[in-house]
Amino acid sequence: MKLRKILVILLSILPLSGCWDTNEPERMVYVYGMGIDYKDGDYIAYLQIINLGLLAKNEVVGSSSEVKVEVGHAKGKTVDEAVFNLYRSTQRRIFWGHLSFLIFSEDAMKHGGIMSVVDILDRYRETSYRIWVYVTKDPLSRIFKNIPMLGMSTGYSKISDPTASYEQFSLIEPVDFRQLLIWIHEPGHEANIPLISVNNNNWLTNVKRHDSISMDGVAVVTKDNIKGYFTGKSVKGLMWMSNEMKRGGVTVKYKDSTIDMLVTDAKAKIKPVIKGEEIQFDITVKANAVVDHIVKPIPLSTLSSLIEKELKKEILYTYEQALAKDIDIYHLSETAYRKNVKAWKKVQQGGKIPLKKDTIRQLKVKISLNHGGKQRELPTLEK
Repeated sequence: MKLRKILVILLSILPLSGCWDTNEPERMVYVYGMGIDYKDGDYIAYLQIINLGLLAKNEVVGSSSEVKVEVGHAKGKTVDEAVFNLYRSTQRRIFWGHLSFLIFSEDAMKHGGIMSVVDILDRYRETSYRIWVYVTKDPLSRIFKNIPMLGMSTGYSKISDPTASYEQFSLIEPVDFRQLLIWIHEPGHEANIPLISVNNNNWLTNVKRHDSISMDGVAVVTKDNIKGYFTGKSVKGLMWMSNEMKRGGVTVKYKDSTIDMLVTDAKAKIKPVIKGEEIQFDITVKANAVVDHIVKPIPLSTLSSLIEKELKKEILYTYEQALAKDIDIYHLSETAYRKNVKAWKKVQQGGKIPLKKDTIRQLKVKISLNHGGKQRELPTLEK
């Protein structure tokens, strides 16, 4: 009986012996960013390893010589082979659970890099779907070595945390891994991915000019290629058609004066209209507006009308620029597929419905002009 009791106690203790196969956090390195390039028949994988200790430093910044980021790269005939070749030189186990962003070079997109990476990340248990996705024409090595202003950790960079700046100026909507999968798999199989670059034209320190990453526009991609880029004027219409839009500016002219307006919370409603074998769309965009800068009095009804005309012009301009490149920039095919799949099946070609200039049958923009900032509608100083 004593022997049986001892055996029972030992067997009950055995499952409590600890997690023998775990890895202690301080003994691993953490990937925060991944980049994919393509050159001379090889994929090149870039991995950015960050110093997690700097994430906790808000006011006390380390010395200027403190390493804030390390970038590794390796080649391979496939993306998977390139990553495994990089494993050869790493000093500790690499943990992928904190992967925050993914950047494709232009060449990688043109050689099917997106399909290889999507398949790997979608299968790997450590990665999540909250990974921000970008396209760039610049060298990946320069982007990955970029350090945010004031010595902050790269964990707070524009590409690892794009929502912070997007809430202040919602020109280019951030796209995560989940949204990319939806766009690539759903009709018409195109995704609007933010286009980023790095330059030293905008910011400088007391020592030198500071490299900064900027959102230049969007790259419209398919699973195996880039269909086109939208930058400058041609991308502005996307801002008003995004239901995630928070805040943006628009400038209108009235007689001989210029008025700056702050537009917030734009919401677009797209309704398919079936006309025989043709699908058209009625679009209604609603938004709020606040006076940002005004030098002469103007009737509020006139001001609202001017803003509505400007937004409508920018939306149609972006659509026409996309039409010239055979791009469904506002994902009208997906809207028709979700709201009237029978009609979509009759006209679709390769997952897309034919688009023409009059496919947007009607576009209405409605602006609610709430106040003039601090409840003023008149100029602060009048001439």
